[in-house]
Amino acid sequence: MNRIPWVRAAAVGAGASIALAVPMLAAPALAAHRPAPDARTAPAHGPATPAEGPATPSHDPVKPSPGPVKPSRGVTPEDIRRAQEMERYWTPERIRTAVPVDAVPAGEESQDLPVFPGVAGRSALFAPSRPVAAGVATVGVFLIRSEDGSATPNQFCTASAVTSPTKSLVLTAAHCLKGDKPYRNVAFVPGYRGGAAPAGRPGEQPYGLFPMQPGKAWLDERYLSSSPSDDVDFAVLRVGPNSQGQLLEDAVGRGNTLTAVPAGKLARRAVTLTGYPGGKQTPLQCTNGTKAFQGRFMEISCDGFRTGVSGGPFLEDFDGSRGNLVGAIGGYKTGGLRDDISYSSQFDDDVFRLYRQAVADAAPDTVNPLGDATTWEHATQVVTGRFHSRSVRDNTGDLIVRWSDGEVSLYPGNRAYGLGKDIRLAKDVAWKQAKAVTAGEFTGNSTDDLLVRWANGKLTLYKDVNETNKLTKKIQLKVPNGTWKHAKGLTAGRFVGAGTRRDDLVVRWSDAEVTLYTDVDARGLHAEKQLAKPKNTTWSHARDTVAGDFAAATGGQDLFVRWSDGEVTVYEKLGAKGLNAEHQLLPAKSVWRHTSLVTAGAFGGGPRQDDLLALWPGGKLAMYDDTTATTVGRERLLVPARIS
Repeated sequence: MNRIPWVRAAAVGAGASIALAVPMLAAPALAAHRPAPDARTAPAHGPATPAEGPATPSHDPVKPSPGPVKPSRGVTPEDIRRAQEMERYWTPERIRTAVPVDAVPAGEESQDLPVFPGVAGRSALFAPSRPVAAGVATVGVFLIRSEDGSATPNQFCTASAVTSPTKSLVLTAAHCLKGDKPYRNVAFVPGYRGGAAPAGRPGEQPYGLFPMQPGKAWLDERYLSSSPSDDVDFAVLRVGPNSQGQLLEDAVGRGNTLTAVPAGKLARRAVTLTGYPGGKQTPLQCTNGTKAFQGRFMEISCDGFRTGVSGGPFLEDFDGSRGNLVGAIGGYKTGGLRDDISYSSQFDDDVFRLYRQAVADAAPDTVNPLGDATTWEHATQVVTGRFHSRSVRDNTGDLIVRWSDGEVSLYPGNRAYGLGKDIRLAKDVAWKQAKAVTAGEFTGNSTDDLLVRWANGKLTLYKDVNETNKLTKKIQLKVPNGTWKHAKGLTAGRFVGAGTRRDDLVVRWSDAEVTLYTDVDARGLHAEKQLAKPKNTTWSHARDTVAGDFAAATGGQDLFVRWSDGEVTVYEKLGAKGLNAEHQLLPAKSVWRHTSLVTAGAFGGGPRQDDLLALWPGGKLAMYDDTTATTVGRERLLVPARIS
């Protein structure tokens, strides 16, 4: 939720503040608006619908017991062990100093909403808010440990318990789990109130801490796209039991009842808003009427709802502990640009679909046919070239991936900076021994070839790799030998001469020597030129070397290098200039030190190989189109990072 920026980002605990690091990459722009759908029918045994009428809140929350409690049915020792492990990470101090996920970085300007005639400043339409010292049983902090290299990895939003047959569902805003960076140690702490508890009173975590079950986060595929739809800014998650073995609703009592809101009924008479603003020890609460905004969002005016409140529930018929859940802070401008106006995406069948998936433990949505992050965490090598017959005809880049189990896959490009469904080229454990792989046009008929260096030093050329030939046309260039065992990296490209074939080969050796072989073909390797001497102090730090067309001038290709410290450089026209024309794209200690694999191709079509593709921690796969010798291109998210 975007709010008025602070000089420093507020933490959960009062008086605590931590500087918020600039995000790794800019968040994608919001998608174009679309008409709000009508209300739908709720699932059986699930949330209430308008036809059924709102459910009446029942019993009070289960009172925290001072002693041991009976574990819920079906809870395993492993479940309890995981909760205990999560508690060891989320110490009271870490929770108190956690930073709002959506805090505005220092120095970034906020955008004020327009002032309409007749509305001068804060009118009576703005309802006062009050802190709830005792906490709210079904509302809590949603804790996230970011793995994007942020200086403040411990972050939080607000979330609420949702009643379900599983007794274990939580709802928050989708933008709290943006999908463009990996998360771990995700947990929900219902009823949280910071600070020391009076004698005889439950402490900061009166019902315990409930870790999210790995992979059990349901977000709409339209929010997972590179242009997230603000119509579906909500997420349903499944949490495991606390360290005493209690399921969420066995600990806090019945959760809030998910309730459909038709487009014509976004204006509600009395809705209670609850959230955890950064810098506050306890939740903030306010009750006011709502109104429709743009025909697809619910708007409420309540003072003091700044960063940290994202995901906080809109509750009707609230009894002090629970009510009917009709919204969650998010949607328009991720919940609003001012701390006195908040929004929610409309709760229609889109949110019920996610709820039904969570109840049934169905597979979460994915952003495209590439699969999810848990798959891409097993990618061990990536190379690009023109392999598929359609790509050769259309001059489009494809991706080949070697996986940790020895499978090799081809992902055809789509000429729109994306990739299609994979084609299996091989599934053989012998491919686990492929230690270096590159792609080039070594045999001269437009379809690219693969060059592989094996663990025993053998060098193999796979000719004309495509969806039909796959890896059947094999030529052995080197028998097993001791020399090529030390070839640490292979990079094929069009480095020398004015031809169009990418048949030159840069080799990085284990002793940091770098050499260039020109005009490699089916007969083997020919003239060798030394680019960097053995045992130099620089090239042992190279992590990825990629051929591409990054400089403006025509001629031989450039060499892109990602270094171990995060610096990213391009050596312009490598064949003609050697290592003497270096351009820095990113300085040392950039976030690119966290990438694991980088390659380059012509994924948007056309002759230039200037689109980078990078694999990040957590299985995130992203493309950076039209990269130059001085600037990394705009990010396009292909696969969101895992959430665990």
